[in-house]
Amino acid sequence: MAKGIRANAICPGTVESPSWHDRVRELGETMGSYEEALKAFTERQPMGRVGQPEEIAALAVYLASDESAFVTGQEMIIDGGWAG
Repeated sequence: MAKGIRANAICPGTVESPSWHDRVRELGETMGSYEEALKAFTERQPMGRVGQPEEIAALAVYLASDESAFVTGQEMIIDGGWAG
């Protein structure tokens, strides 16, 4: 820290994205429908939903801000309870 460099890691769980929707569609082909696959995918999430990109971005903004000036060497798990 003598050089003023901090290092933290953002460890996201499943986040809604175009590639995630592609995976749900692929699963839907084997399960019978997109809706059925979406339900199965979200039900296995501890919070009952997947993360939103804005939630991950908010953590990145916090880590880049002065408010996190005393945070370093952390694995910031943001997975809706999956790892817990």
